[in-house]
Amino acid sequence: MSTTKISLALALVLGLGMTGCASLKGKNTTTTPTTETTSASNTDSNNANATASTNSISEQDRLNANGLGGNNSANNDANANDGTNSSGTDDSTANEVSMADLLTIRLVHFDYDSVDLSQEDMRTLQAHAQYLKQTPNAKVLLAGHADERGTREYNMALGERRANAVQAFLSSNGARASQLDTVSYGKEKPINDGHDEAAWAENRRVEISYTANAPK
Repeated sequence: MSTTKISLALALVLGLGMTGCASLKGKNTTTTPTTETTSASNTDSNNANATASTNSISEQDRLNANGLGGNNSANNDANANDGTNSSGTDDSTANEVSMADLLTIRLVHFDYDSVDLSQEDMRTLQAHAQYLKQTPNAKVLLAGHADERGTREYNMALGERRANAVQAFLSSNGARASQLDTVSYGKEKPINDGHDEAAWAENRRVEISYTANAPK
């Protein structure tokens, strides 16, 4: 009887032990996949963040290379709006021509068979008109010329028309009629004796000669 009880007790102990092991093994089997899933999820998240960061950096580099980045754009706008060139010189000052410089110009040129004034010549004549207006006792002689092509009579008339065109501009901009005299020399007094277009362009002119109180 004692031997039988001992055998039953041993069998019970062994049975409980095996049940505990099986239970523990089941728990470990269930937990392991969860841990691996979590690790994989974290890895995917880290990879996504790294990819997004890399894309962001690449996009900024591309914008900077194209001059579209925020800081570069602002700097470019500031440089474009400050009114200076690369040497730091104000463009308006660099391009400005003083009245004194314009008064040193005493020739007005014309196109072939034309009496029309160019914009550049109008600027020069504007300076002379202003000086004559401010200096009532100053006087000028306006001498009209033509190139060698054409008859003597035609070129005398053309030179006169050119002198009259300059006189009319000066008068309309403040000079007095008593300050202005005109004469035409036609093709008789070329300043370039050549026989090509360059020489002819120089000879088609009106000379502004001060006969009293010239600008200094």
